[in-house]
Amino acid sequence: MKLNPKIYNQLKGTPFMSQNIDGVLVEFFYMDDTPYLYQYAGKGRFAIWTSNGLNYRVLIEKTYYEAIEGFYEEPINRIWVNFLDRIGKVTKKINMLFIIPIIIFYLGIAVLATLFFQDYMLTILLVLIVMVVISNMIQGQIVNKRVRKENQAAQEEIKQYLGEDGFNEMVMKQEEHYKAYFKFDDEPVETESDDTESTETIESIETDSTESETENNEE
Repeated sequence: MKLNPKIYNQLKGTPFMSQNIDGVLVEFFYMDDTPYLYQYAGKGRFAIWTSNGLNYRVLIEKTYYEAIEGFYEEPINRIWVNFLDRIGKVTKKINMLFIIPIIIFYLGIAVLATLFFQDYMLTILLVLIVMVVISNMIQGQIVNKRVRKENQAAQEEIKQYLGEDGFNEMVMKQEEHYKAYFKFDDEPVETESDDTESTETIESIETDSTESETENNEE
């Protein structure tokens, strides 16, 4: 599944770290060296996963990486790569379950309207547009529900790998980094993610399978 493909293609140069995970190349680039620092880090999103559908490039703010470097060990990244692979398959499957029947249905309605209901073409067209919007909303809700379920399973795997103490330590280091970065003493940082309870966020996965912008909650 392609994930933030535009960012992936714009990340050039030599990565500061590379990992080969079961034949999948995962490269890490500092966000500080790109125009994306203000766009993402300024909103509390310090790591962005991107993919061309085969390999991954992770854009990460430097001090964030230094704060929780242990969170990017190869075994943990393997969990996230497997997570994204599962999400890609789930998204494709759900999209196909919706798209094929909808196309057949719309073509059937279009043919019937052309043959028998030409005087109501505009009304039928408006109804079809409303149905498209509703079906997209339902499809998105189903995909997001599966994403959250798979995300939680991935976080549980990470917790098992790190252990309860190690996992909590990572969460604490992350919170300390947020406060230091935004120079907050006590107040938590508001981010665009709905789930900041643990680990880092990989951009939320949207329902469009070709231009997915996913947030795999690593946060």
